[in-house]
Order: sequence, then C-alpha cells, then structure tokens
Amino acid sequence: MHFSHHAQHLYKLDQLRFGDIVAISDADNSYGRSYREGAVSIGIVVHSDCVIAGHGPGVATLLTSTTSKIKFHIDADANIANYLNIGTKRKQ
Repeated sequence: MHFSHHAQHLYKLDQLRFGDIVAISDADNSYGRSYREGAVSIGIVVHSDCVIAGHGPGVATLLTSTTSKIKFHIDADANIANYLNIGTKRKQ
C-alpha cells in the first residue's frame, strides 16, 4: 500500500532513513506479518516506499512480541550506522 501524503507527514514516514531502527505497534511478526492489537515489533528499514509497486517502506523484523512486553522510546539517532560505526556515521 502506498501511504498518503497525510499519513507520511503524520507518522513521519517521509523522514525514515535506511538503517533506522523502528518500532511498529499492533504488528505481530511471529508467523509472517499480521495485525494484533497490543503486539510490538522492532525492525530495521531496508528499502524505501515505491509508487510503482504500491508499497510502503520495507522493514526487516528483528524482534516481535504478541503482547506489549517490548517497550520502546523515540530516539532520532536510532540507526544501525550509529551503533556499528559504519557508512556516513563512521568515526574518522
């Protein structure tokens, strides 16, 4: 599904970067992707949205919980490059 301009702005989808670590509420990835109220999945952004194919940004799941046992907070620096010291975040 392609996200509307309103949804992109509301959820800041237009600000996602490759390698961002994201939390997805109400998403259970135990056996494929599915909606489950209260579930939480943590993933990494691996591709951008595509107007031609009609899908949104792609996230590879790292962790999932069918309940709200995974707690998260917003951190603008939550990107794999910062944790691994790679790419443009590499320290000289």
